[in-house]
Amino acid sequence: MNIIIRPILFCVLILPISGGAHHSIAGNYDPEMIIEVEGEVTDVLWRNPHVQVSMRVIGADGDEQLWEMAMDSVSNMRRWKIDPNFIQVGDSIRVAGDLARRVEHSLYIRNILTSGGEEVVLGMRTEPRWSAPTIGIAENRRLGIGDTSAPELGIFRVWDTPGNSQRLLQRDYGQTPAGRANLTPQALAAVDAFVWERDNPLKDCALKGMPLIMESPYPAEFTQADENIIWRIEEYDTVRQIHMAPDASTDAREPSLLGYSTGRWEDDRTLVVTTTNMGWGHFDGQGIPLSAAAVAVERFSLSPLGDRLDYSMTLTDPETFLQPRTLTKHWVWYPDAEVGVYDCSRAAED
Repeated sequence: MNIIIRPILFCVLILPISGGAHHSIAGNYDPEMIIEVEGEVTDVLWRNPHVQVSMRVIGADGDEQLWEMAMDSVSNMRRWKIDPNFIQVGDSIRVAGDLARRVEHSLYIRNILTSGGEEVVLGMRTEPRWSAPTIGIAENRRLGIGDTSAPELGIFRVWDTPGNSQRLLQRDYGQTPAGRANLTPQALAAVDAFVWERDNPLKDCALKGMPLIMESPYPAEFTQADENIIWRIEEYDTVRQIHMAPDASTDAREPSLLGYSTGRWEDDRTLVVTTTNMGWGHFDGQGIPLSAAAVAVERFSLSPLGDRLDYSMTLTDPETFLQPRTLTKHWVWYPDAEVGVYDCSRAAED
C-alpha cells in the first residue's frame, strides 16, 4: 500500500473542546499544523474521554510507522448519531488532524475518509475536506437551532451544547494582559508557577469541579428531586444538587468538589443558583486558582418557546480576582437528546 503524509500549514477554527479534550487536546496538539495520514487501522478503542485509533503507516522513507491517534469522545459520537462501525480494524483509511506537539507519530483526528469512500466529519466546527459523501453532525445541531415544539416542558428537560456555543471559560485568561490585570498577586504567582505536564489537575480521568464543570459540552438535564433540583451532566456522570428550601444554609458546610448550591425562582422561567464552599481549588484547570471563599451566582433563563437555555455565572473570589468575572454560554433542546453514561477510562487518555 502506498501511504502518504502531507503536512499543510494554516490556521483552523478550533471546535469547543469536548470531553477529555478539556484535559489535553489544546495542550498536546497543534491546530495550526494539520496533516493527512493514510494507512491501515490496527486497533480501535471506544472509550471516553477520547476514542483511540492505532494505524500502520509507511513513511516517505519506506519504513513502517505506528501512529497513535485520538478523536472525539464516545459521548459525542452517540449524540451526533455517528455509527461506531464506520471504522474497523483492517480498514485502509485517510485521516486529517492536528499534529501532536511533543509525541512523534500522533495526531488528533478531525476528518476521516473511510475505506468505503465516505468522509466522517468530527466536531461542530470542522468542515468537510475531501470530495466525498459526508457523514457528520445534523445541520440543526451544527447551526445550533433548537426545537420549539414543547414549551410546556419548561426547564426540566435534557439540554445540549450547540455548535455555535462559545466556550464558557477563556482558557488563556492567565496569559492575556487583560486577564492578568484582574488577577491578585497570589493568583498571578500561581499561574506563573503552573507547569501543564506536572500540574494538570485533569489527567487520569480526575474529576472536574466548579466552576469548570459548567463548561462541559455534553448533554445535561434538570430534574426535580422532592423539593430540590438536580442538574445532571453526562461528563464524569456529574450530579449537582440545588437546595431550594428557603432556609437552606451553607453554615458549617465543608468545601467540596462542586460546592454547596442553593436556588430560587426569580420568575417562572429563570432559576438563580448561588454556590459557595467550592473546594476544587481551580478556576480553569490551567493554573488560575480558586479559593474556598469564592461565590458563584448562576442564572438559567428559559426562552419562551423552550428551545434555548441561556446561562450566566458571576464569580467572585477576592483571593483570585480583583473584580468579579461574568461568564456566559447557552444550551438548546433537541427531542432526542439524552444524558448517557460517561465511563471515563485512563486507557483512553492522551
